[in-house]
Amino acid sequence: MFKGAAPYYARYRPGYPPELLVRLAAAAALDGTGRLLDLGCGTGHIAVPLSRYVVEVVAVDVEPEMLAQLPAGIHAVQGRAEDVDESWGAFRLVTIGRALHWMDRPVVMERLARITRQVALLGDSHEDSEALTAVVEIARELLGERPAVREPGVRYAQALAESKFNDVMEIRVEVERTWTIDELIGFAYSTSYASPGRVGDRREEFERVMRERLKPFYRERMPVDALLGRCGDE
Repeated sequence: MFKGAAPYYARYRPGYPPELLVRLAAAAALDGTGRLLDLGCGTGHIAVPLSRYVVEVVAVDVEPEMLAQLPAGIHAVQGRAEDVDESWGAFRLVTIGRALHWMDRPVVMERLARITRQVALLGDSHEDSEALTAVVEIARELLGERPAVREPGVRYAQALAESKFNDVMEIRVEVERTWTIDELIGFAYSTSYASPGRVGDRREEFERVMRERLKPFYRERMPVDALLGRCGDE
């Protein structure tokens, strides 16, 4: 579903605000020791900046093209979040960013409770962005619905509340983002809605419609959240 998307993901997907990650590392008491597990890691938007706060980062994704974008020093594992068990060892923190909707949430959360006391769910929503909402609408119109996700409407707060990680702290920052049409086309190719593998030989048509329908430039402010859940019996 993400065939050909990795270079666009690395270049055009918005990273997480540095302030958000610094505050998350402090809240999770990451002090340069221990290990971090990043599930659905993509090209490393969480794994790479948080690597400075731990001894080892294990980054997991089902797409080998995504893992190939990770820098040396990150332990890349091709696999699913549902594969995690005690044989992976213990982790100071497990992170999931913009990927929980692809996972079997009850299974993943139950398995994570065996290997960590803290889980952080990070992300923002396309619905908060006029620009990204427009991109998704165009992709749906031209290419149809993306491959089915397990929980399209999953809410991070609910996911943690229904797990053992139900002692929750919210960390929120606001960011300003600007988008040109070229950047939005690049973003589109990073998604499951319009990956190069899905667009195929309709690329010229797809880009023409995007240029016709999108504004020349967008500037918007939006929130980006991290929910840090700890096991409630601590």
